[in-house]
Amino acid sequence: MDKDKYVGLVSSAQAGDKDAIDQLFNIFYGEVYYFALKTVKDDEVAQDITQETFVEIINTIGDLKEPAAFVSWMKQITYHQCTRYFKKKKILEYTHILCLK
Repeated sequence: MDKDKYVGLVSSAQAGDKDAIDQLFNIFYGEVYYFALKTVKDDEVAQDITQETFVEIINTIGDLKEPAAFVSWMKQITYHQCTRYFKKKKILEYTHILCLK
């Protein structure tokens, strides 16, 4: 993807252009999904993480100071979503163990 094109889309999305948000989703969905899948090794979980990542992107894109940093910002959000999943999974497993005692 041409950096100038996605920087323009990010700027438009920050201005509230829903079509630009849709385009960013379509362009970067695969990248986010495959990063999540590689990390969590579960298709359904990776799909959930991808959805949560894009919800966070949509809700916070206005906070991104430099549109050219979108890709690394998006990857950071994806990474944090994966981390949240593992923390939640660990807590649920621990709680399950406690319930069995």
